[in-house]
Amino acid sequence: MPPTLADAASAVRRWWGYAALHAAQRRAIAAVLAGRDTLVVMPTGGGKSLCFQVPALLLDRMTVVLSPLVSLMKDQVDALARRGIAAACLHGGMAPAEQADVLARALNGGVRLLYLAPERLATGRTLAALGRTCPALLAVDEAHCVSEWGHDFRPAYRDVLAIRRALGMPPAMALTATATPDVRRDIEETCGLREPVRVISGFDRANLRYSVIRVSSARQREAHLAALLERRNGTALVYAQARSRVERIAASLRRSGVPAAAYHAGQPADLRRRTQDRLMRNEIGAVVATSAFGMGVDKPDVRLVVHDAIPPSLESYYQEAGRAGRDGAPADCVLLYARGDRHAPEHFIRSATPSRRLVEAVARAAAECAPHGLIDVTAVARAVRAPPSHAAGALAILQRAGFVVHDPGNRNAVWVRLLATRARVEALREPDGYGRELVNALVDVTRGAVSCGTEIPLDALPPGLGHVGLGAALDGLQAASILVWRRPGSGLRLAACVPTPPLGPGDWAALDARRARSEARLAAMARYAESRSCRRQVLLGYFGERPRRIPCGGCDRCG
Repeated sequence: MPPTLADAASAVRRWWGYAALHAAQRRAIAAVLAGRDTLVVMPTGGGKSLCFQVPALLLDRMTVVLSPLVSLMKDQVDALARRGIAAACLHGGMAPAEQADVLARALNGGVRLLYLAPERLATGRTLAALGRTCPALLAVDEAHCVSEWGHDFRPAYRDVLAIRRALGMPPAMALTATATPDVRRDIEETCGLREPVRVISGFDRANLRYSVIRVSSARQREAHLAALLERRNGTALVYAQARSRVERIAASLRRSGVPAAAYHAGQPADLRRRTQDRLMRNEIGAVVATSAFGMGVDKPDVRLVVHDAIPPSLESYYQEAGRAGRDGAPADCVLLYARGDRHAPEHFIRSATPSRRLVEAVARAAAECAPHGLIDVTAVARAVRAPPSHAAGALAILQRAGFVVHDPGNRNAVWVRLLATRARVEALREPDGYGRELVNALVDVTRGAVSCGTEIPLDALPPGLGHVGLGAALDGLQAASILVWRRPGSGLRLAACVPTPPLGPGDWAALDARRARSEARLAAMARYAESRSCRRQVLLGYFGERPRRIPCGGCDRCG
């Protein structure tokens, strides 16, 4: 007998302890149990994950979940494991033996939910193996990544339909919190959703109050930020654009007596994990972060989210601001804004979508500067008289076009230069002491030459230190400014058969369209910040929805 909504309600009570599902969750789960394709658009904190996790416990075969971030999939897998649910993830940061064990369990029916990034299926071997299991459901989490119209496009997500076919065309569920009508249509087409059930539960979060504070100087920005944090009534999140800005704000808040911690992708993974754990235990009052923070962080009682400057799109803003008030209690979402704030996201857009003239100039310079060796980005940037970030963006486009290729370098050696003193190394705070042991070994085997920078064969390291986690450990030590490292000979080289011209007419059209979409999203964000009308009306209108009433009573324009 096929599972029913009554079975789903029973599973939610047993495994999650919830008394009931809300109406949108029931519609989504009923669609899956009926074998229908489904599009779920539900605000942050609306319980999207249960829409595929609950059916996964009731269906007779495994559910495969595509997820864009290792941290996000790991958080969900850990939460499921704590409830006794057989879930696992596959990602490149795992040891080969661990990956093989997870895949074996999945193939033998020992996993109910298997999380992995779409890039993980690019090689085909894992995909072919999973295809033999005939999964009962393919869930595409953060499905806006599918769409080039979306704010966080991931090229590998365009292969979702091919992945689905290789898995035997199971029913698919695409889920997101941020999708305009254009993005929804693109998701349905790209995922091959057939006459999908559309569960759009609305974007309006009535408990959130939206405000914009205009600032005219750095000092004024700092004063407003400090005042907001001092008046906070509970946990606060502060989003900033640059890692250096994150560190400065966190230090400034601590000097003001606010227990704050920084969080960004340049920090070692264990430090980020400790910060997240301290936040969940209410040991810190505020986290200052880049956009790297938030996905999968389920803290319902955040009372304040502050954006130190405008994000690149209203989708990003809505998603990050939406981490406030997930418990339904009142919360504030504040944007500090100056007209000059647009310069940083505009610079990023120009870097990510350079002009045809720049891309062609970089292609010529790369061919001239490195015909037989690695491409020096700085030299190329100097040759074309462009910022290094713009030259790097052009090289990324040329790499996707096959004009240049990434050479992984010598996998049996590393080049390392030690930056820290022995005393600072010994003061490293880490649970297993692996970093300290590794640095001491590097000093010993090079007889101190590592302080000036030297190449080290991995077989020269003591047994156990040159294992598969070495790269991740060196990345963490580099993020902590203990050392710098690279693989000898790694970097970009010209392809063996260089395409001429480097890109075709369709490529240039796609690049222009991407730039136009990014610029349009930034312009919409600026219109929100500068609007003299109801903030909620502007925000919801962007997603094709109207507020329940105007004035809304929940923004700085409506009182």
